[in-house]
Amino acid sequence: MSSPGQVPLIAVDATDGQVTIEGVIERVTFHNAENGYGVVKIIDTDGPRGKNSDPIAVVGTFPSPVPGESIKCIGSWVKHPEFGRQFKAERVESIRPATVAAIEKYLGSGLVKGIGPATAKKIVARFGAETLDILDREPHRLHEIQGLGRVSLDRLTKVWEGQKAVQSLMLFLQGNGVTPSLAHKIHKQYGDQSEAIVRTNPYRVANELWGVGFRTADQLAQRIGMPLDAPQRLRAGLLYTLQSSMDANGHCFMYQDELLAFACEPQMLGADPALVRAALDETLVKAELRADIEGMDVPSGGISELNPRIYIPGIYQTELRLAERIKALLRNKPVPLGDNALAELLGTIENAKSLSEQQGQAVLRGLNASVMVLTGGPGTGKTTTTNVLVRAFEAQHRKVLLASPTGRAAKRASEVTGRQAKTIHRLLSWKPELRAFEHNKGNPLVADVIIVDEASMLDLALADALFDAVPDGAQVVLVGDVDQLPSVGPGNILADLIASGVVPVSRLTDVFRQAAESRIITSAHDVNSGRSPRWHAPSAIKDGIDCVLLEVDEADDIPLKVAGVVTKSLPNLGWQSGDATVLVPMQRGTAGARNLNEVLQARVNPPDPSKAELVRGANIFRVGDRVLQRVNDYEKNVFNGDIGVISSVHPNDFELEVRYPEGPVHYGAADLDQLQLAYAMTTHKSQGSEFPVAIVVMHTQHYVMLQRNLLYTALTRAKKLAVLVGSKRALEMAVKNHRTVPRCTWLAQRIRD
Repeated sequence: MSSPGQVPLIAVDATDGQVTIEGVIERVTFHNAENGYGVVKIIDTDGPRGKNSDPIAVVGTFPSPVPGESIKCIGSWVKHPEFGRQFKAERVESIRPATVAAIEKYLGSGLVKGIGPATAKKIVARFGAETLDILDREPHRLHEIQGLGRVSLDRLTKVWEGQKAVQSLMLFLQGNGVTPSLAHKIHKQYGDQSEAIVRTNPYRVANELWGVGFRTADQLAQRIGMPLDAPQRLRAGLLYTLQSSMDANGHCFMYQDELLAFACEPQMLGADPALVRAALDETLVKAELRADIEGMDVPSGGISELNPRIYIPGIYQTELRLAERIKALLRNKPVPLGDNALAELLGTIENAKSLSEQQGQAVLRGLNASVMVLTGGPGTGKTTTTNVLVRAFEAQHRKVLLASPTGRAAKRASEVTGRQAKTIHRLLSWKPELRAFEHNKGNPLVADVIIVDEASMLDLALADALFDAVPDGAQVVLVGDVDQLPSVGPGNILADLIASGVVPVSRLTDVFRQAAESRIITSAHDVNSGRSPRWHAPSAIKDGIDCVLLEVDEADDIPLKVAGVVTKSLPNLGWQSGDATVLVPMQRGTAGARNLNEVLQARVNPPDPSKAELVRGANIFRVGDRVLQRVNDYEKNVFNGDIGVISSVHPNDFELEVRYPEGPVHYGAADLDQLQLAYAMTTHKSQGSEFPVAIVVMHTQHYVMLQRNLLYTALTRAKKLAVLVGSKRALEMAVKNHRTVPRCTWLAQRIRD
């Protein structure tokens, strides 16, 4: 088996499209110690040209590649757009160097500090092909080498034993279905204890390694022969079931009966309910989970007859702490401001005279409340009310801080208020060395008033961090649309504060005349009220209509239709392709975000010989691509939902740079999984953002996600133009479906009590 234009390597196998090759590492071009990803050049030293054989690039995950090491690679040939023919290894195994030349290169490669090519040559000259056997069984015989001191001998012996241990672990893990990248993560986390930990309790891998789920750990457990009813498996499955409900539905807890029922289902644990119940009791005893009965009537039979709320302990403590902090702030009431004093104060503020009665009452309530919620739909004047409220506080010589959960929302808040606004993460100032925010209860923010825009996006953890840093006596105003989608993370903060009944709320409902002229706004209010809007054809854009529907009945036709809108229709109307963002209900499917991103990238930012690009798995990143940050990275100061543009790509080093509104951020090979293309994104990920043009995709293919608040949220992301692409039937289904799954939270009750 050979690659075109190369001296063939030894072909061991070629089945099902998988090719196996063997060779000696000539050079390590790149290797990332964090995730094992690397590029090495290998040659077949036993080939016709020996050491003069042309090297072949192998891309894959390597435990610790060393020049001179013999490896076996299982994978396939690929063609890189810049570097040409490469071998993409799905699996890499180390082989003992088989020739004297390979052994000499291996030992002299810098594997051991203090042993270079000259010393390696002496060792191999003395022991020849038996060198590695000597290292394995009789390392003391290395004293026979003149000039090899005790320190060098000890180093060589220690490194050799370490190499053997790593290779043994990799063979064990990969032999049990673990991918090379995960095997590398496991070794990096647990070191010499890796194999023992995996054999004893492979579910620790799911609990302690980011990006590794229960399913992966469960497959590994089954391969090594762990019983399906093993206590470790049942406890891990319960944790996974609860965590999944948090991730999928935003729950903070599950009721015990529901948790047990879900965990016992065949597609989950599929175990005896009595054993699962016993495992739950054990997790409670071990404090891996927490049962909460606050607010429940305890029957005469005791707690066993209850259906308690089951929490992950950290979530329970967070919810409890946030409720106590909000109650403490509510007890510190500011000096009330009467109607006459308010009128006098507002008389000095620009635009205050134009306030409606609802807005005026909202300003008065905000000035008099220690914690207040200002909510309302598009066009009801939240921005104007907030602006007047900011100036009223400043007229009282109060220090006001403005914040928002996302960078885009903070930027917009700065633009409309004329004041600096920050993301909550940046306001609280994350300290990587402490892995904590600088501002907290012990070091509160310096402020009299904190106003948070787009507060519907606040999840439990972020709200807790924010309120923990609010100084005693300060006032907090949360501004947001409670009818939009709730936060991506667990919790339902804005709705819970309203539902508590003890936090003052101002709800703006009157749509102003100028706003009512926008079909975006009227359509959004129609949807929110359960009425189907009148959908206009795309030709109506020329008549000034800012919300139109391009009907597409077949899901397979949607990608090309969307691409046509972005690259042809919008430019013909004076828009640029960068003004448009595509919003979809879900990632999967023909009309999902993943596929739409590939189609749009190929048309908006196609391959260009003058532009560098970086291939990472199924993703291709090019200079000029719009990308979205998928997770919070406090060290980089970028957070879930931040959107930027790739400004530079360095394929040789597997690095790139993204330009965000706050500045450039560097990504290495280990960080690339944090990014995804953002030509299209889910509506959930778009929260807090506003786009000049929003292209809203709705099709029956998305039926599990077709809900009223999702369509409402998508429409309200459009600032100038909303183009819906999809079927009327899907839109009707979304408008009629108001049966969202209530989030299991207990914050409102804790505040009320």
